[in-house]
Amino acid sequence: MSGKRDRMINEIFHTVQFNKTCHQSNLKKLKKYYEKTDLKHFWNCFESCFKIPLTIAQNHPRVLNTLQFIAKFCASLYTVSDDEEVEEPLCPFLVKMFNFLLTHHCAKDPVVRYRICHFLNILLNSMGDQAFMDDALCDQITVTMMERLLDKSPKVRAQAIFALHRLQDPTNDQCSVIEMYIFHASKDPKAEVRIAALMSMGKNQKTLQVALRRIRDVNERVRKAAYEFISKVTVRSLTITQRDQLLIDGLKERSELVRKFVQNVLLPSWLRHFNGNFISLVRALDAEIGTDVCSMALETLFKNNPVNILIEQLPVNKDTKLIPIDELASESVLYWKCLIKHLYRESCVEELEKILPELSTFCTYISDYLVAISTEEKETWENYMQKFILLQLFEIVTTYDLSDEVGRKKLHELICNTLMSNYWSEKIIECIVTHFQKVVLDVNTRLDILVNIISDIRLPLKEATQCTQISKEQQHDINLRRAKLKVKLLELKEEEYQAIQEKQYLKADSLKNEINELSVEIAKLSDELPLTTAVEEIKEKNDSETMIKCLSIMCTMMQSVTSLTQSLRSMMQIALDSLDHPDDKVHILAIKAVSICCILDKELAKKHIMMLFLQFSLEQENQEIWLITLKGIFDLLLLYGFEHFDILENANESAGTTERSHTVKLYTNVNEESSLTSTLRSTTENNYCNFIKIIAGLLDNANQGLRTIAAEGLCKLLINRRISSSNLLSRLIILCYNPVNDQDFYLRQCVSGFFDHFAIRVPDALEMLEEAYFPTLHTLSNAPTISPLQEIDPYEVSKFMLNLTSDRICKSGAQSYCVHNSLVFRILGEMLNPASTINMETLIKSLKHLHVEIVDNTSRENIRLAVNKITEMVKGEDKRLMKHIELFKQKLESPNSVDVPEEDEDTEADP
Repeated sequence: MSGKRDRMINEIFHTVQFNKTCHQSNLKKLKKYYEKTDLKHFWNCFESCFKIPLTIAQNHPRVLNTLQFIAKFCASLYTVSDDEEVEEPLCPFLVKMFNFLLTHHCAKDPVVRYRICHFLNILLNSMGDQAFMDDALCDQITVTMMERLLDKSPKVRAQAIFALHRLQDPTNDQCSVIEMYIFHASKDPKAEVRIAALMSMGKNQKTLQVALRRIRDVNERVRKAAYEFISKVTVRSLTITQRDQLLIDGLKERSELVRKFVQNVLLPSWLRHFNGNFISLVRALDAEIGTDVCSMALETLFKNNPVNILIEQLPVNKDTKLIPIDELASESVLYWKCLIKHLYRESCVEELEKILPELSTFCTYISDYLVAISTEEKETWENYMQKFILLQLFEIVTTYDLSDEVGRKKLHELICNTLMSNYWSEKIIECIVTHFQKVVLDVNTRLDILVNIISDIRLPLKEATQCTQISKEQQHDINLRRAKLKVKLLELKEEEYQAIQEKQYLKADSLKNEINELSVEIAKLSDELPLTTAVEEIKEKNDSETMIKCLSIMCTMMQSVTSLTQSLRSMMQIALDSLDHPDDKVHILAIKAVSICCILDKELAKKHIMMLFLQFSLEQENQEIWLITLKGIFDLLLLYGFEHFDILENANESAGTTERSHTVKLYTNVNEESSLTSTLRSTTENNYCNFIKIIAGLLDNANQGLRTIAAEGLCKLLINRRISSSNLLSRLIILCYNPVNDQDFYLRQCVSGFFDHFAIRVPDALEMLEEAYFPTLHTLSNAPTISPLQEIDPYEVSKFMLNLTSDRICKSGAQSYCVHNSLVFRILGEMLNPASTINMETLIKSLKHLHVEIVDNTSRENIRLAVNKITEMVKGEDKRLMKHIELFKQKLESPNSVDVPEEDEDTEADP
């Protein structure tokens, strides 16, 4: 009888693997057999069938069907008490099942370990939402799965994470499962494990912070998983900064997989949270701070929503087609602008006419708004908001067709009035002065108008002042009396000074009283003069606000010209005079204006580039001045070259001879700024001596902006062949790998993009990279213990440089020189050099990335001899290194038949 039942159990297991539809009926049969059969016998038969799917690695539907059936059967034996305080004990079969799983979880076969974790996950999920479990069993499961989280197989670790899903407690700050999830989501080297952790961990502030960091993971699937996690968190749980950053990263993602998820899932979910109200979403993103983010988000959402819905949400008056001035808000006006631009892109002319009046009407509307905000004093935040609204209105103006003569004249008047008004910002000036090019097409006429506006701003109309009008005799008499009193006053002050020096303080006090009386008497003589009203011209205004406004207009209007006109030459003197202004903002704009003038005139560039260098000889608290100066210098050098400024010889000399000493200094944190200032001061006095050395020294600076601008400028000079230096290449490579710059994404992207094009575009690039190879590795090997360079893996740098100079470049047509044919001898020689400081493992592992194509038998034999010597050195010490050497030998014999094995795409989780 028992044999018959054993066959029936086998038949049930055979049947359920094909289709899930038969699970329920077979479940009843198996349960009936279980109730009628001795537990020990039933378990033995059941176990023999259960072990089969646990040994199959392939994720075949039949295996999954079988495991799901077993989980359903186990769950059917589990009972939940109606009274939560009463805990039902597990049935004997479930006890045996858990004992089996927890006993065999550490099996030698990784497939079995994987399947046990996989089945445990299915089983716990099958037990229902209201399931309870004994604390001891929970702890036992947690401990065993924690062990599997340390498994060498990433697939096992991932399944262990899934298995622990129901044992976590997000409300408990000390939950060990949550802590392990956080660790593996952040640190596990395999993407599939990080994804599993993000998919499994519960929602709380700790896990949310982990997900926010993972949106910049190196693997696109992990980034998508992070966005999936965040999309299930309410938008109100995120700060405005976090919301903006999520959308900036997501909507600008290079990976289409991630970008589509943000566009189609995350953003719509946030919009649903605000009941489909676009303006409320803009408010949540902060229109004034996150303007660009709001614009990108709205542009994305507009594509998936009907135009009539979008227009309905805009609070415009149907008759005037305008938002009432008293109802204008930052969110509504930004939404208005974005919708108008969207309708223009989609060529929705009829819909556009419903929300936008004629140009002349709109100009009047902006003028009325300017009058309305000028009527009373406002708080600082209100002024900021009003200027933001004004900027959006002017950006709407830029969408108009200017063929309407009346409207164009009205706009001309509006722009001039706005520039003369007190309601402006640099962005408003940039917007309206740039658009003024389309309003006044003739360059000279436009420049004359703007120059006159600047003159009127700095030198307003004459005003009435009070002045004296007396006879010559009276004037002479008064002047004589005042002169005598002033002479006496000076004598008393001298006596007072001597008394203080001699410590005769009583005498000094008496003299002080006499001095005060004389000062009052002199003042009375001035008051007795008869006054009359006269018109006197006031001095030019030189305050910070006026100069910022004038220089902003100047910088913007010069962007549209190709040469310096007479009007602009007269304006340049304003910029030169402003270089000594105490306000840093004025100073920065003055440097920018002078730099633009120099770009437009090469003789002026030659004359004034020294002035730009001198900015570094001054002690600056605001390093923004150095940033704008650097940009100007690099632009001039790129445009005119070193030859134009007579500094080519010194520059090349510096680039070739003195940079290595700076490589050591680059990564110390001692007196970067002070050493930079003192060095640059001496440099300007010595006619640009060691120019490249000084600019490269900025790569050491503590200021991230200076490092980035210096790196970007040097990359441009190198790729445009204005300079040539292998030492600079070495420093740029190290700069890109330096952990100090981990968060400077722009710098790393800039340098990476540079190297992608450098090897192809520059004829002698491969020779320069070859020369940079060993200095780079020596720098990393000799880095001080406390240096951040110690964190860089030299092998990764070596692999990068060898891949950069691989045979793909040699055969691309742009290059005919094969670097690896030369490097192979130098690398082998370095390994045989007992005095070498470069790690032997780094060099041996690098051999497999060499693409050697040597046809000369003598050279090939020399390579074999060198490899044999290295083999004897390494043999018996490290078997892993022998594998790399053997692989290189195979490539040497058959260069086209052996490929470098693929390595993991993401060996480190943290970006």
